[in-house]
Amino acid sequence: MKKCYKKKPQVALTIDVEQDAPPFLNTWQGVEKGLPLMLEVLAKHDVPATFFITGLAAERFPGLIAEISQRHEVSCHGYEHERFDMLAVEEQRKRIQKATEILQKITGTKPLGFRAPNFKLTVQTLAILEEIGYVYDASKASYKQAPRRSGSSLVEIPNTLPSSFLRLPIWLSRQVLSLCLCFLPLVVLDYHPWELVKMSNVRFDLRFATGDKALNRLDRTISYLRTRGTRFVTLKEVALYRATQG
Repeated sequence: MKKCYKKKPQVALTIDVEQDAPPFLNTWQGVEKGLPLMLEVLAKHDVPATFFITGLAAERFPGLIAEISQRHEVSCHGYEHERFDMLAVEEQRKRIQKATEILQKITGTKPLGFRAPNFKLTVQTLAILEEIGYVYDASKASYKQAPRRSGSSLVEIPNTLPSSFLRLPIWLSRQVLSLCLCFLPLVVLDYHPWELVKMSNVRFDLRFATGDKALNRLDRTISYLRTRGTRFVTLKEVALYRATQG
């Protein structure tokens, strides 16, 4: 396909660190087995990523989260992968504040970004994030409805494609990625460490092509993006740049 972008395409790889396939499982194989594999792939290709980590995951695996923060951006994914659109305002504030403090204590840096679990939040959630001092929100998905955000000072960075996209057959995912690189200034990809572990007893979209097949396809996809001259960025980079542009 003929290149149709004028500038070097930008891709942000975002990783949601949580228990396995929530709310269906309460195991942590994704963090224990999948996350080390994820870090190996990123190191192999020298790719920075943004990790949205729950406070609960950080409490259980503080050493691993501290290690991630040395090379990647660490942002907040709630406390225990709760649905913020189903919580009272004060409970939302309590959980976001708790998760923020846990991540800051472990990494030594206050997170600047937030992604609501399941991409579900309310306008009150956005107000809380502003109060606490967050710079950007990544809780909007281009393929899901979201609350209107008029008046919010947060930089909004939508997710481009669902996490299961990177587990599709390479011939298909490359066609879609090629189009995205052509027409979008930034492509945001979402992924989970548990996808690198063979899943069972969950919905089809959460278990198909997980495990070794997912690892292989992720590795090959990043290689393909490199051949396209892609510049990999963190969402922190994107948000700070957009904030300065007004």
